[in-house]
Amino acid sequence: MMSNSGRLRLEHVRIARYEFGLPDDFEHSVVLKYPQFFRLVDALETRNKYIEVVDRDPRLVACAIEKVRELEYREKGMDAEDVRFKFMVNFPPGFKIGKYYRIAVWKWQRVPYWSPYEGISGYDSRSIETQKRMEKRVVASIHELLSLTVEKKTTMERIVRFRMAMNLPKKLKDFLLQHQGIFYVSTRGNHGKLHTVFLREASRKGELVEPNDLYLARRKLGELVLLSSRKAYVDWGLVRYMRNREDDEMEHFRREWERRGEGG
Repeated sequence: MMSNSGRLRLEHVRIARYEFGLPDDFEHSVVLKYPQFFRLVDALETRNKYIEVVDRDPRLVACAIEKVRELEYREKGMDAEDVRFKFMVNFPPGFKIGKYYRIAVWKWQRVPYWSPYEGISGYDSRSIETQKRMEKRVVASIHELLSLTVEKKTTMERIVRFRMAMNLPKKLKDFLLQHQGIFYVSTRGNHGKLHTVFLREASRKGELVEPNDLYLARRKLGELVLLSSRKAYVDWGLVRYMRNREDDEMEHFRREWERRGEGG
């Protein structure tokens, strides 16, 4: 529903199915099972399959950030205008925030924008005001995409696959680093070419603030697998110990037998 055309490539969704908590057979168990919501479309010009939205349910167009804003407004009693277009900003430790930067962030927080679920084809993209709104809309789109994942994170390579469909910038990494109070980009492996994008507000000390059932199930499974591997290691160590002990006993018995034979 965030796609500018109302559809996504089936292959791109398949690659990211684990992050979104979809089963391996989601094409049949989700897409084809609910024809009132989705349908598969063959693009003749590219020979690719697409998942297309049939009915846009208005109950599903509320972004996750809107729920956070409502909570901020109710619990902290913040001014409605300050909260209306605000994102949760948590800068990394040691990040120096100067006076003018703080003012710039405050102004940016009050900039209105179009929802990721709202069409933007009728707006003039040449005006400065529109460009500011579009930039903030991109932040909202990536924020919503990460919010839809099980662990509130995904690889940058996964996000790039949705770039055309969601009107994301070409230099995605540079864009994310401009908003590092909202997103955290982790670099690892392959000479620093693998990147994972985290939603800062969703995690605290390596754990989700609001863990979902699938996240908890995966963590439990991981603990069981780790426990099983440790148990297997302990069992193997015990087997080796028993074998070594038996070998020592046999060696002692052999020497004792030879000593008695020599003495006899």
